[in-house]
Amino acid sequence: MAYIIKTTSDGLIYIKASFVIHVKKPNSLEGAKVLGQPLVVNAGNIAFLSFNVEGHVTYFMANGFEISVKVLFEEAEEAFNCAQARMERIVR
Repeated sequence: MAYIIKTTSDGLIYIKASFVIHVKKPNSLEGAKVLGQPLVVNAGNIAFLSFNVEGHVTYFMANGFEISVKVLFEEAEEAFNCAQARMERIVR
């Protein structure tokens, strides 16, 4: 089954690459790139979920990275909560 965001019982969030706007670390010389593979995020490393200065739904990571995605805030929040609860789910 195709997915946009799915979570695993290991506390991971898989985000389909075409729905990632950007992965970056503000105020750094080099950003990160997503090359067509799903982006895997450990929910334990997410500091909080909110909107960035450009208005995109963004996972703010404890290590300073920002992962902006093209999904509704409610979908990103559901994925975050399910991953923290270690529930397998396809959010969208």
